[in-house]
Amino acid sequence: MNKESSIPFEYLFKTIFHNEISQMVKDLHEPPQLTHKNYLTITEVSAMSGIGTYTLRQLTFARAMPHRKVKSRIIFDQIEIMDTIDNFKNRGWHDPDKDWDISRVQSQIDSFHKKKEEPPLIEDIFRSLVKEELAVFSKEILNYTKKDRESYYGRTVLTIKEASKHFRTSPATIYSLIKDEGMPHFKIQSRFYIVLEEAEAYLWRETAKSYAIQGNIYWQRILQQLDWEESERKSAYERALKRLEDKY
Repeated sequence: MNKESSIPFEYLFKTIFHNEISQMVKDLHEPPQLTHKNYLTITEVSAMSGIGTYTLRQLTFARAMPHRKVKSRIIFDQIEIMDTIDNFKNRGWHDPDKDWDISRVQSQIDSFHKKKEEPPLIEDIFRSLVKEELAVFSKEILNYTKKDRESYYGRTVLTIKEASKHFRTSPATIYSLIKDEGMPHFKIQSRFYIVLEEAEAYLWRETAKSYAIQGNIYWQRILQQLDWEESERKSAYERALKRLEDKY
């Protein structure tokens, strides 16, 4: 084994993560302009669309109308749901097979699960190394997040109170999602922070999963797509890691 190939994995990961965090701190000075979702409750969507709340709940399940579940509360982004609402108003409860090829969808799902392999158990290593690196930068990050909520690596950092307002729920519910169900977050000193974009992605996946496990083919398709995208991201990371190994 030559010198280059004997570099410890932990060192390679720390190098990547340290460089990413360093770049993040540099980027804090020029955060991009972001467009965030404006969530509506089911009552507000009903008033806006003229469709009853019961029918809207059926649309979320039977037609996979995009929404997020925040515990028992359902919230919608107006832009995401307009296609489903317009389609329902124009066509009613038409046969979904015309829009979804169920046999093809099921085949894709089966194929994906046959190929899917469990990821290596390195989460604990990642968690420890990330914690060490964040400790170095936490004070500087904290100073920036106090100044500008859109300056965390081009993403939006929210306090628990701000997150609860955004997701139309209570601070207690956000704390519950963090502690009981694993909503992405980070902690600086004694305060919890939510990265908005990560939280929205998490809620979208958990919503799809909640319907998929009930056997809903349309939501299974969405979850399968999310799984595929996640596997692609992991592959991209592994390729980056391999390039770093080759370089050093």
